[in-house]
Amino acid sequence: MTSPLAPLSPAHAELIAGMHHICFKEPWGAKAMAELLAMPGAYGFLAGDEKPEGFVLCRAAAGEAEVLTILVLPPYRRTGLGSRLLQAALDAARQAGAETMFLEVAADNGNGKALYAAHGFTQVGLRPRYYHGEIDALVMSKSFP
Repeated sequence: MTSPLAPLSPAHAELIAGMHHICFKEPWGAKAMAELLAMPGAYGFLAGDEKPEGFVLCRAAAGEAEVLTILVLPPYRRTGLGSRLLQAALDAARQAGAETMFLEVAADNGNGKALYAAHGFTQVGLRPRYYHGEIDALVMSKSFP
């Protein structure tokens, strides 16, 4: 069964901060999540009905969009959920008038890089030692036709 995707709101800040804590070494707190969600152009989607499974958080402005963070909780990985979340983010970016979407991914995140490449993202930059002062960040983008 496919879990529904619901729009994120500032009311989800505590929940998604907890999810971020599970998936990342340097998680964002609830205050940061609430501030991001309250920004003009911010949008995102939460997967899961009664139990959260994953989310994507983005922002769009001036013809560009950016995936700020995307995650799928461990029990729901390898199910296509990351692809569904990313596609929802891409569709919303297009609807907001974005011509290009950007994101960053850790150079050692093979699954993330494969997901983004499958959705047409290509590397356009590099941020050396961006994550934890050790791991490079690949800057990727996708232009919309």
